[in-house]
Amino acid sequence: MRVLGGILFLLTASCSETTTEKEHDQPESKLWYAKLFPESKEQNLSGQEFENKLDKAKILLNFIKIEPGEFTMGSPKDETGRDPDEVLHKVVITQPYFISKFETTISQWNSVKNVVKRYDKFELAKNLRIIISLIYIDFKEKNDFIEKLEISSLELKHLMMGMKAISESKNSVCFAGPGTLTLLLSAWKKATPNFRKKIASKFTAKSKFKMDEKTITNMFADLLLRQRNLPINNISYTQAVAYCHAKTQMAYKADLLPDGMIYRLPTEAEWEYACRAGNLSSCGLEDGKDLSGLNANLDGSESGYIIGGTSTFINRKKLIPVTENLTQFSPNKWGLYDMHGSVMEWCHDFYGEYAKDELGASDIKKINPIGPFNGNKRVLRGGSFLRTAYECRSANREAVDPTWRGSEIGFRMVLGYPLR
Repeated sequence: MRVLGGILFLLTASCSETTTEKEHDQPESKLWYAKLFPESKEQNLSGQEFENKLDKAKILLNFIKIEPGEFTMGSPKDETGRDPDEVLHKVVITQPYFISKFETTISQWNSVKNVVKRYDKFELAKNLRIIISLIYIDFKEKNDFIEKLEISSLELKHLMMGMKAISESKNSVCFAGPGTLTLLLSAWKKATPNFRKKIASKFTAKSKFKMDEKTITNMFADLLLRQRNLPINNISYTQAVAYCHAKTQMAYKADLLPDGMIYRLPTEAEWEYACRAGNLSSCGLEDGKDLSGLNANLDGSESGYIIGGTSTFINRKKLIPVTENLTQFSPNKWGLYDMHGSVMEWCHDFYGEYAKDELGASDIKKINPIGPFNGNKRVLRGGSFLRTAYECRSANREAVDPTWRGSEIGFRMVLGYPLR
């Protein structure tokens, strides 16, 4: 077992929970609780009424239904990179559940009430910095144009301050907030064709690289789109649970979920079952024998860091978008993306040795295991963009204090029934 350390502690934004979550809005009646905990819980996940409700909530667009089944959890003793806490044992999943195709994104996080909003900064490419500087210079000189933008004085002040900071920055790497870029994109679209052509011409003259106004529009839009679809990170276990609770409450108030079902974190067994997608090898992609920077966002910078025989070594050293239209990787056989690498994903379970029977044997079948009853650490799965392929294997386990947040840590949700 590897308790998170090293890179995680250096890159972590905070070593303890310092943000107090807002109290959740109270439901208008007891109906919300009655639906969440009905006296007789209906667990037929194939009825027409159930499917209709999922369609209405567009659940099936973002989640994959995982059917019940049996699998071998853990890793064999001869698997390279194996840790002692990966003892092989049989697990039976008796209830179907839905798991998100992708890790939770910044956009999804910020769309839910009662969670602290996260706006990671945008790293600006050199060409975009030049364009913003040219727009800023023109804005300062053309007050009549600014008046036609139809934005508030506060928005204008924010926009001008943001552009000024970008234009005057002496740093080799420059960042901008989403507010500045959103206002810039809006202003750019409202500008006259002549203004946009003028900026494009000035850029071409300055950089000797031909640029047209449509390309500039796409540069702004693409940056915003890609940033919002990065996986949310620096999230503690307790924050992930709070997000699931808030999303569940919103869904029940809008009558979007079948009675008794909630958004929650996957159990460790549910996570590994979904990750493997029927594969018994090191990873759940294709035949399970290759895992590198070619098929996952991980540290595949040298031969000793990858699983398989590729001679292409890739280490992106950053998070990349994880949504349907932007992903760079193929899903596993069950349609799930980025189960290896990207961000480590919180699971429901306290960390501990896999459960044994009363006689101490571990070779019996475990039915819907949910981990120890209590403990000090929670489980993280899947490795991250900073980890080697061996640390991103299907069976690899990490454990950390549930209040910890780091650049490697995010989560994906399950739609299922409460666990305890």
